Amino acid sequence: MSGFAVIDFETTGLVPERSDRVLEVGVVLLDESGAREHSWSTVLHPQRDIGATHIHGITGADVLDAPRFAEVSDHLLSLVSGRTVVAHNASFDMRFFEHELRRAGYAIASRPAALCSMKWSRQLLGASKLQHCCEALGIPLTNAHSALADAEATGALVSHLVQLGGARTEWLQDRSASESYVWPRAISAQHTIPRTAARRSTASVRPNSWMERVLENATFISAAQHTETEAAYLVALDGALLDFHISESEGRSLAEIATASGVTLPRMLELHREHLHALAAEAWADGVLTDDELADLSRAAVSMGLTPVDVVGALDATREHRSEAQSTLFEVGDRVVFTGELSRPRDAWIADIVAAGLTTGGITKSTRAVVSADPDSVSGKAAKARQYGVPVLDEAGFRKHFEQYLAEQRS
Repeated sequence: MSGFAVIDFETTGLVPERSDRVLEVGVVLLDESGAREHSWSTVLHPQRDIGATHIHGITGADVLDAPRFAEVSDHLLSLVSGRTVVAHNASFDMRFFEHELRRAGYAIASRPAALCSMKWSRQLLGASKLQHCCEALGIPLTNAHSALADAEATGALVSHLVQLGGARTEWLQDRSASESYVWPRAISAQHTIPRTAARRSTASVRPNSWMERVLENATFISAAQHTETEAAYLVALDGALLDFHISESEGRSLAEIATASGVTLPRMLELHREHLHALAAEAWADGVLTDDELADLSRAAVSMGLTPVDVVGALDATREHRSEAQSTLFEVGDRVVFTGELSRPRDAWIADIVAAGLTTGGITKSTRAVVSADPDSVSGKAAKARQYGVPVLDEAGFRKHFEQYLAEQRS
């Protein structure tokens, strides 16, 4: 018999039959004895909402530039073909594997066969959960729910299972069933190693890194020529900062507008300071600056590449605006659309906004806002919202605007 191909998928949900997709794949190759030979992994663009980030740890920003499953499928097939495929809870992973292959256009007769390390751990160790198996055998399991980390841990587990039960008839039958499975032929005539994408490290990604695109791409033209285009940029900036944070996708759009308009980085920072002054004036509207408002201003400033000194300057310069009325984002009849898995049930949000005179439904050009757990969501709703220029807010940002709207309705 040949070696093993240990595979793990992170997914948007639990049911591929209901459009859940693979978000990340990790593969670890082992030789016949269970010794590690090679590994490969990538984050994947699911072409839908990413699901529960709090479980799998993948964000919308992680998948923006990631390949689709169909772009890596030929390479993935080359890794597993002729080997014993192993997965911890194999029925789950193989269901997703089957559905992804079918979506990618492969002719596949039946669900792939795999040796289930969870089944064999239960028989040989008395434990089934991957974490418990690793604890029992002293196998490191760091960064759980990362596809490659889980595949690496499962690979180490397999090397123990080979020693404990590799001579059993049922084990050999499971191996034979997997090795003899006929995988579909590659779609591409020439196999190439596909591009991959890794999870972004939140420690290494600066919140204003999107501005570097302006430095890379801008054509430096006098700012005096761009009164109208600068106004368009400020409108886009205002929409991006409705939740006091510029997401990766929002930053990319802003950088594209700035580049196309010839707005230089120094001029961009001037525009950002102007906008920070406008935000500060709004914070002073009721005559009180709360800790939350100060935190929001600071968060917005960081997203715009500004400093605490800029925040202090904006607050000092606009202190006299405190007698002005504070504008609200929503008006009666405005449409708000929700997407993705929110911390509060979607039905509860919809009941509240409808009771308050707002509406919901599909995305149209007149939609006032889309609310998502992740402002970089790649759901169809979020994609259409960006196409129409509709702001995508995180849940906390929406809550503040909605509470402000409610307060105005009561006054």
